[in-house]
Amino acid sequence: MSLLELMVSSLISSSLVLTMSQSSIQIYQAFQKQQSMSLLQAEGLQALQMMGKAIHEAQVTKSTSGFRMMAKDSAHMSNTKTANFQVRKGAASMDGSDAFYTQNNSTDQSYQAFFVQQQGHHQQRDGVLYWQIKNKKGALQNDALIGHVQSLQIQVGIPHHNQLQWYEPYEIQERASKNHAHWKQVKAIKLHLKLKKKQHQLELEKIYALR
Repeated sequence: MSLLELMVSSLISSSLVLTMSQSSIQIYQAFQKQQSMSLLQAEGLQALQMMGKAIHEAQVTKSTSGFRMMAKDSAHMSNTKTANFQVRKGAASMDGSDAFYTQNNSTDQSYQAFFVQQQGHHQQRDGVLYWQIKNKKGALQNDALIGHVQSLQIQVGIPHHNQLQWYEPYEIQERASKNHAHWKQVKAIKLHLKLKKKQHQLELEKIYALR
């Protein structure tokens, strides 16, 4: 084999190796993306199922003194007082994440709340969705449900001319008023989850009807 033929052969071999390497990287990246998206979807659906279950259970035996649902924009739940919100600012707000709770004196799980909070440090920071309940001793208990949460956004729907008009939590008044929308008028709640694992992102949305 001449020197020229040897050089051409080496060049072809190098090109083939480079092409195979690039293909392997692309396959690996596609596999990584598929794994991340599958994980995010599984976690997101699990979270929506838990929150939907809490909303449903709170309405099973609805009464004037029993059922209550409240949401607060850019907030998380107090760790010491039941059904108390704490407004967050800056990076701690987790992209303006909202929090909500349900309360029903007629069921075993009388109080359930959900909020997003950061944990970890620097590059290891992650958003975690927490489920807050009362333990057997009556103290508040926060359990981590899922990670990889960027934000939890909440909107509430009020019927207007046979259509639902959506409001942000801060627009809803706690007490009935002729001039402002209030919680007794709310007939639906919309939950919007943003999830992220490395560079892969997923958004999930669910609407729950209220009785």
